[in-house]
Amino acid sequence: MKKKILWFLILVLVVTIGYISTLSDPTEDESIRFVEIDSYLTKEEMSNDIDSLNFTFEKIHPNPYRFIEKEDFISKVDSIKTQLPDSLTEINFWRLLDKIIVCYNDAHSKAEDSYILTDYVKKQKLFFPLSASIHTGKILISCNENTEQRLPKQTEVMEINGITAKEIIRDLLSHATKENKSLKLLEISDDFGFYLWKMYDWTSEFKIHYKRIESNTLDSIVIKGINWENRKNYRKSENDSYTFKLLEKGVGYMKITNFNGDETEIKDFYKQSFKSLSKNNSSNLILDFRGHKGGSDSYGEHLAKYFSKEPYRKLSKAYWKITPEFKEAFDRRFIPRSIRWFKPIYLVNEYSSIFYGAEPNELVTINYEMKNPLSEEKRFLGNIYLITDHNTFSAGSIFAEMFKYYNMGKIIGQPTGNLYSFNGFALADFTLPNSKLSYQVSSVYNVANNEEKGMKSVEPDIIIDLEIDPLEYIIENLLDNNKVN
Repeated sequence: MKKKILWFLILVLVVTIGYISTLSDPTEDESIRFVEIDSYLTKEEMSNDIDSLNFTFEKIHPNPYRFIEKEDFISKVDSIKTQLPDSLTEINFWRLLDKIIVCYNDAHSKAEDSYILTDYVKKQKLFFPLSASIHTGKILISCNENTEQRLPKQTEVMEINGITAKEIIRDLLSHATKENKSLKLLEISDDFGFYLWKMYDWTSEFKIHYKRIESNTLDSIVIKGINWENRKNYRKSENDSYTFKLLEKGVGYMKITNFNGDETEIKDFYKQSFKSLSKNNSSNLILDFRGHKGGSDSYGEHLAKYFSKEPYRKLSKAYWKITPEFKEAFDRRFIPRSIRWFKPIYLVNEYSSIFYGAEPNELVTINYEMKNPLSEEKRFLGNIYLITDHNTFSAGSIFAEMFKYYNMGKIIGQPTGNLYSFNGFALADFTLPNSKLSYQVSSVYNVANNEEKGMKSVEPDIIIDLEIDPLEYIIENLLDNNKVN
C-alpha cells in the first residue's frame, strides 16, 4: 500500500512539474502596435508621447547624453514640441520621433518601423525607384529598379521634387541610425530609397533634375514610384547564419552573418570546421564578417579560442542599467517562467548573474574575465584574415575589436558599423500611450578592450575600396605572395 502511495505521489509530482514546465509568458498583444498611418494625432497627444519617450530614455538608458548635452537636447525637443501643428498623421509623427531618437546617437536604440511600413505597403503606396549612393557630397545613381525609365549609372541627381541634393543629404542624415557621419552616409547609400521614405511624404511620382555624365547640361525626368516588393533591397535573400568551405589550395573560408541561434550548434560548427582545417593541413583561414548583424557576443569568444595565441576577453567592461523593465524583458527572453521562482537559477545564466541582487535602477559595472585559448597542439596555428565592412555590427564589431586588440590576425576591408565602445542590449520594446508607436532603448554600455570611447569604429589593418572584393584581394595579394605571416 505504501509503495502505491509513493508511486502515486511521484506520478503527481512528475505531472505537476511537466505542467509547470509548459508555462510561458503570454504572447504580447501585437494588435496594440498596429497603426493606421493616415489617422491623425492631436498636438497634445503628440506632445505627451514625446515626453513619454524622453522619460523612458532617461530611465532605461545607461548614458543617454553621451553625445549631446542634456540642456541642448531638451532645448531641441522643446522647440520641436512648440512647432507641432494642431494635428499630424501617424506616419509623419513617426518620422518626427525617428529624428528625436537619432539625436541620442545610439545605433541600438531605434524607432520601430515595421508597423508603419506594413500599413504603408498594404495601402500600395510607392517608393523611390532608383538606387543611389552618396560620394563627396553628391547623389549618384547606382542602379535602376524601374524597368521603364532609366538613368545611367553615375548620373548625378541635382534635385528631387524641388529639394536640392545638399538638402536631401542633410535631411537623410537626420534619420540615419549609425553613430558617425561616414557610417551614416554608407547606411543611406545601402538603401537610398528607404531613407527617402523615412524622411519625405512622397508616395507616387518623383521629379528628378539631374546632370548627364558626358556633359554639364541639366535635364529632368518624372518617374513613377514602385511597390515595395519590386525594390532591389526587398529581393535580397537571407544567408545561413554560418557556413564553412575549403577554397583552392586548402584555404578555409568561414562566413558568419550573425551570432544568433543555438549555442551548442554553433560551438559544434566551430569544432567541425577546425577539424576540417586540420585534416586538410590548411595554413590559411578567412573569416568573412561582412553584413554581420550581431547577436550573442559570447559566440565570438567561443570562436577565438581556436586561434588566439594568448588569453583574451570580448570587452574590457560594461555598465548595465538594471531597471525593473529591463529585468522583465530579460526574463521573457532568457528565463523560463516556470523556474523563475527558483532564484539561484539567475546565478547560472552568464548575464542574469550580473544583475542578480542589484538595486532597482542601479548602474552595475561588470569587469569581464579573461578566456583561455586551446592548448597549442589543439589550436589552429595558421594565418587568420578577418573581413569586415560597415555592416559588421554589434557583436560582430565586438569580435573585430577583440580580434585586433589581441593580434589574432589581419583585418581586411572597411571599418565596422559600430564604435569601439557602444550602447546596446536593447531587449525591451516600449509602446507610446497615444500613437501606439514602438521603440527600443539600449540598457548596456560596452567598453572595448582598448577603452576607446570616441567616435571611431574598428579600423582594418588594410582598408580596401568598397568596389573591390576583399576575398579576392586576400587570395591574390596576401596568400600567394606570402605578404602576411
